[in-house]
Amino acid sequence: MKDRNQFIQYIAIVLICIINLGTLWYCAPLTENLSYLGNTLHHPVYLIIWASSAAAYFFWYTLKLMQALRYSSSLGKFCLGVVCIIMIISVCLPYDPMQYPQLSKWHTRLAMWSTIGYVLLFFHFLFDTFKKDYRFFRKAFPKYFTLVVFDSLLFLLNGGVSTLLEISFTIGMSLFLSYLLHENVPSK
Repeated sequence: MKDRNQFIQYIAIVLICIINLGTLWYCAPLTENLSYLGNTLHHPVYLIIWASSAAAYFFWYTLKLMQALRYSSSLGKFCLGVVCIIMIISVCLPYDPMQYPQLSKWHTRLAMWSTIGYVLLFFHFLFDTFKKDYRFFRKAFPKYFTLVVFDSLLFLLNGGVSTLLEISFTIGMSLFLSYLLHENVPSK
């Protein structure tokens, strides 16, 4: 059963990498973001597939990690579900400030809030593990912190969200979750 779950997870990572790297075919990595793909280039289905696959992966494997490490906060698990659903909802809203100014604002707000919410929730989860499994925390925290700082620098240096930022966070977080699940969680 464990081998089957690992195989499914590896297939999911490969699909996420293909979907994310495929966006580079359409979007310049530093000058556009993925809203450009969905709204300006008229590929909203690709954008929805991108967001849905990332949000589903983040939700499922973060929840599995929480269960493996006995994370007991039901509010934290609920918030995980909410932010992942908001990630998908945000890309369903059009981003066209001239035609839909209010929807465009909500598109941006929801995308930013859901991502920031996920990042903060994962920090909370890591600090919660500090009390239960210091060895896990010591291995996981510096790597996660590095991922967050790297993506924050991409945001600051570019002056906003770029395709490179979006795909680096999605691929980086997916690989990080896989690493945590297979290398650091003790077997039950």
